[in-house]
Amino acid sequence: MSTPFTGLTAVIPALNECVTIGEVVSRAATVADRVIVVDDGSRDGTGEVAHAAGAHVIRHDAPRGYDCAIAEGLNAAFHLGAVAAVTLDADGQHRIEDVSRIAEPVMRGDVQFCGGVRDVYNRPIEALLGLIAGPLYGTRDPFCGLKCYHRQLFEQCGPFPTAMHVGTLPFAWIRRHRLPFRFLPIHVQRRADQPRFGSMVRASLKLAGAFLRTLRADLFYASSSRSA
Repeated sequence: MSTPFTGLTAVIPALNECVTIGEVVSRAATVADRVIVVDDGSRDGTGEVAHAAGAHVIRHDAPRGYDCAIAEGLNAAFHLGAVAAVTLDADGQHRIEDVSRIAEPVMRGDVQFCGGVRDVYNRPIEALLGLIAGPLYGTRDPFCGLKCYHRQLFEQCGPFPTAMHVGTLPFAWIRRHRLPFRFLPIHVQRRADQPRFGSMVRASLKLAGAFLRTLRADLFYASSSRSA
């Protein structure tokens, strides 16, 4: 069995994931010494299953959205003293060996951020936006849910806003402050549930909007730096 990284917290946003959340929490606990599940208004007992598996559960009475859930989880992790926080999906897509690989360079202090690059995309829009993200941010997979953040990033740029741009806003922070980062390839397993963003069209619009907001924030930071 793996030994958890001391000071690493796993953050798992979840909405109606009772079938998979218990096993995901148990596996995450082999890498992280604390697991936080943000139960975003589930109606199937997801929070109860996560708590029984050993997670600290933050409960929303009604869904507030993925951005809010993941931001709340990250902020809670660092307020509780985490050295680093790694985010992963509740549906079992992320292998625990990949969670460990993404967390390792951050926990060593080599970088302040490390993100996964999936071998398979869930939607065509992700591949298209990846063509833009590549030269800008160094990754062709900005929407991978497996990411690890060092406490220094939180202290320098945080807290994470609840309109977090589906996890892409930190790319603008990294560029603004020229922080060390890394992206590593990961293998994703088949989803055990339905996509959290709904239909293909709805999900594509949400992801495109999130990426555009990140670009806008990046341009704002760039203009602020020039005028300073």
